[in-house]
Amino acid sequence: MSHRLYKIIIALTIVSQGFAEVLVVPKDYATIQGGLDAAQEGDTVIVDEGVYNETIDYYGKSLVLASRFLETGDSQFITKTVINGEKEGKRSGSVVTFSGGEDSTAALIGFTITKGRASIGGGIYCNLANPRLYNLVIKENRAEKGAGIGLYESSPEIINVTILDNLARWSSGMHITSFSSPTLTNVLIANNITSFNTGWIYCESFSSPSFNHVTISGNSAPDPEGEAGERLRRMSDIEKARLEGIHIAKGSHPVFRNSIIWNTTQQEFFVREYGEPSSITIAYSTVDGGTNSIIDKNEAAEVNWWEGNLTDDPQFVAPDDKNYALQSSSPCRGAGENGDMGMYGGWGKTSK
Repeated sequence: MSHRLYKIIIALTIVSQGFAEVLVVPKDYATIQGGLDAAQEGDTVIVDEGVYNETIDYYGKSLVLASRFLETGDSQFITKTVINGEKEGKRSGSVVTFSGGEDSTAALIGFTITKGRASIGGGIYCNLANPRLYNLVIKENRAEKGAGIGLYESSPEIINVTILDNLARWSSGMHITSFSSPTLTNVLIANNITSFNTGWIYCESFSSPSFNHVTISGNSAPDPEGEAGERLRRMSDIEKARLEGIHIAKGSHPVFRNSIIWNTTQQEFFVREYGEPSSITIAYSTVDGGTNSIIDKNEAAEVNWWEGNLTDDPQFVAPDDKNYALQSSSPCRGAGENGDMGMYGGWGKTSK
C-alpha cells in the first residue's frame, strides 16, 4: 500500500474514532481480549509485535484494534504481530469474532490471523456485523465452511488482505451467505484447499459481494494421490466440479472488476439455481478459460461478460513460491480500468 493511501486510512481512523483513549497490549493489558474488554466505544487498542495465543471477540464495541502498523505503515508489523487461535486437541473457534452488530467504526488493522478452527469462519467470523478489515494476512485456518472468512448477514470492507493456505470442507477461502455484500479491494485469495464442496468461495442467499483488484489463484481440491484425496478419486466429474471454483447460488449477484481468476481447474465459476436466479458480472478481468469456465448448472443464471476481459496467462512472478505479483511482460499490466489487473504489487514483492 502506498504511503499516501496509508496516511488517508490513518486520518479516517482518527476522525471516525476520535482516539478517545489508547490502550496498549501487553503494556497495559496482558492479552488482546483484556484490552478489548477494558476499552470503551471509540477507543483504540494498539498491540505490540509478538505472538498472542488467544481468540478474541469485539462483543459489539465500535473500536479500533491494530498493530503498530497503524502508526508506522511498516508492513513488517503485519507478519510480526500474530493472533494464534490454536488450542491443542480442541476446536478453538474463530480467531476473531464480530457478532454484536459492529458497524464500520469497528476495525481490525495490521495482523496475521492464524490457526483458528471453527464450524464457520476459522480466521474471522462476522455475524450481523460490518467492520473494516485492513492489512491482514489470514492463513492456515480450518473450518467446516469459510476457513479464511465466514460472513452471515455481514458486509465488511476488506482492503489489503491476503487469504492464504486455509483448509475447509466447504469454501476454504470465504463463505458469504444470507444477504452479505462485502467489498474486497486489493485482496489475494490463494493456495486454499477445499475437501468436500463449494470451492474456494461460496456466495449464496441473496449476497452481492464486490471484488475489485482481487487475485484468486492456486486454490485446489486435495491431492488425489494423498490420503485426503481418497474421496476425490471416487467422484464423478460433476462432483469434482463442485469442489472447485467460485460457487454462486440462491439469488446472489457477485461482481468482479479489475481482477484475476486463474486456478487452472476445470471451471472457475459454478452457478447453481436454488430458488431465485443468480447472476455473475465480470469486467476488465482475466479469467482462466473465459466464458467456457463458467458452469451454469441449471442454465438459468445471467452471465454478464462485459468489456475489457482477457483469457491470457497473467504471468505471475513465482506462483509456486506464492508470489502473485505480475511480471513486467504480463498482459494484465495496464489492462484494468485504472491500471493493472489483480491485487496491487503482490504485497511489496518486486516484478522481474
